[in-house]
Amino acid sequence: MNWDDLRVFDAAARMHGLTAASRVLGLSQPQMSRRLRAFEDKMGARLFDRTPNGLMITPAGEKLLPLAQQMRLVAEGVERVKPELAQSQRRVLRISLDEVREHFITVHLKELMADIGDAEIELFCGQMHLNHASRETEIQLRSCLPESETLIARKMGETVYGVYVSKNYQSRDDAAPADDPNWIGFSADRLWYPELKQWMDRTLKYAPAMRFNTIPAQLNAARSGVGFAVLPRFLADPVRDLVRVDEFGDVYSASEHLIVHRDLLREPVVRRAVDAIAALYKKYQPAFGGVTI
Repeated sequence: MNWDDLRVFDAAARMHGLTAASRVLGLSQPQMSRRLRAFEDKMGARLFDRTPNGLMITPAGEKLLPLAQQMRLVAEGVERVKPELAQSQRRVLRISLDEVREHFITVHLKELMADIGDAEIELFCGQMHLNHASRETEIQLRSCLPESETLIARKMGETVYGVYVSKNYQSRDDAAPADDPNWIGFSADRLWYPELKQWMDRTLKYAPAMRFNTIPAQLNAARSGVGFAVLPRFLADPVRDLVRVDEFGDVYSASEHLIVHRDLLREPVVRRAVDAIAALYKKYQPAFGGVTI
């Protein structure tokens, strides 16, 4: 039984007239009349007598009325608990990301939270993929993709990398940058950026004199004036202490992916977060390519 049909019948019985009942339901009087007649046809019985004084319920209608009233009370009860249900859905949204994506998200966190709405947010910074099935995380931001048929990957954009050095850096013996021994590279242990290390191996005369396992550490080392570093343009371009070494051009471009378990997309807060992060990447994508916005 369609509750919308019973709502029409219930309103007509309570208001004793089509005009008043149509106002209660937000319908026009002709719509109300047509729907009531269609419901009577469906039930195979005349539920009201139309009289000069309004609608008079028939014996058949009297039998149906208690059931319609019960359904109305249930529906009203659902409406009363809706605020509580909404509050119970306010939960922690877990986002896993590495230190580069963490910088982007935290810089724009106020904007992101406004778009996501009523949810608490936890950011887990690390290079390892977390388990979606066990709810270690809902959303991951990564350049690499996990191998799983249950996960959905959505491309957000591209991050372009360039070579940077402190404005105050003095090269040894006026050596060309590629021949300079003072480069900042990546630790061999748990190498998270193999493509950048491969570029250094092909391009540089010497192995990097300093090595770190995080890009923010490399950026800070470059700012201190100890040498050259390969950094994301959106991260390094705004730093006034650094200049980009144009002769190397764009060293590397990495795809940005949002990863989510397909089942979690059924949850409203996860869907809102996915859309909000996608909108954030779209808005600031020029900065990822080195364009100031």
